[in-house]
Amino acid sequence: MRFSLLALFALFVATASPVAAEGLTNAERLARGLPILPPKFGRSVPGYARNPTPASPEKRVVAVSASPSPKPIRTEWFYKFTGRIKVVSYDGEPLGYLRNWATGSVSGVNAGGPSSELHVSFKAPRRGGDHLFSILATNPNFPAPYYIGTTTSATLAPGSPSSVAFGNVEQTPPKSPPVTSGNQTDESAIWSFDGKTNELTAHYVNPDGSPAKTTIAYNIWDNNIFFVGDIDAFNNATSDPDYLVSPVTFYLETL
Repeated sequence: MRFSLLALFALFVATASPVAAEGLTNAERLARGLPILPPKFGRSVPGYARNPTPASPEKRVVAVSASPSPKPIRTEWFYKFTGRIKVVSYDGEPLGYLRNWATGSVSGVNAGGPSSELHVSFKAPRRGGDHLFSILATNPNFPAPYYIGTTTSATLAPGSPSSVAFGNVEQTPPKSPPVTSGNQTDESAIWSFDGKTNELTAHYVNPDGSPAKTTIAYNIWDNNIFFVGDIDAFNNATSDPDYLVSPVTFYLETL
């Protein structure tokens, strides 16, 4: 009778005091008539996806909410620009607009009134950047092709008097070296645009594929526009002082 009372008392303590059962091995739990503990995995086993324990539902929610889906990256918007190209001298004096002649194409400043002014169109981002594009002549008085760019090939570099001609060209890919087209080598996608100042900048690519620092040059004596890499080197190599050239800048002017 005494033994039975002690056994009942031990069983009562084990079942009425869950805290006392914590930390017991499975063998001790069996000796006391308690169920064994489920297995615990201290790390993930290959091929086994561990289910979260009931004690950590909030951690699961936080982990998911802390890793939201990435927002889509905003792409640059392109806009269509139209107008005429104003040629401005190095000292800020407007010289006129790109000409639109049946012969000589666009490589000079207009001197024949509005009917001889070249109108153009292109698509570019307002923010500028390094995006290069082609400029299309929309009212050409000259035969096709109708894009404007470089029509000869040379290597433009600091210290070199080399130059490349300017005229109407076939469309070519951006950042491409000169592409042979008929009896000339063309580059059309050489232009970038600053939407704040409306400046158009040329970026010629050398025949070896290297980008060249490109200056738009103007010879006022024969009304000729072309491109050089070093305008001082070009002038130093010129024997006739009447044919010295100066840098000019292109600006888009809306109509």
